[in-house]
Amino acid sequence: MNKSDLAEMVAKQEGLSKAAAERVLNMVFDEIMDAICKGDSVTLTGFGTFSARTRKAAQRINPQTRSKMMVPSKVVPKFKAGKEFKEKVAKSLKP
Repeated sequence: MNKSDLAEMVAKQEGLSKAAAERVLNMVFDEIMDAICKGDSVTLTGFGTFSARTRKAAQRINPQTRSKMMVPSKVVPKFKAGKEFKEKVAKSLKP
């Protein structure tokens, strides 16, 4: 499923046009990204928490040259699934 598919599903369920649903989804995603870029976290109860974290610098091996190289630390987005989300996935997708 991609964003277009999600917008189509929201449009059908809420009686909106697909374009309106896409605008709403884009606004939600933009607000989440803006909050994370400001250093805040966004918690959607039952779904999960979006935040940013700093990935430590580390030594890695370049797969092409097999030489060791230092990868600098950087800030990356993070998502931690909420309890309800984890439980629903566990029930739906049994090993």
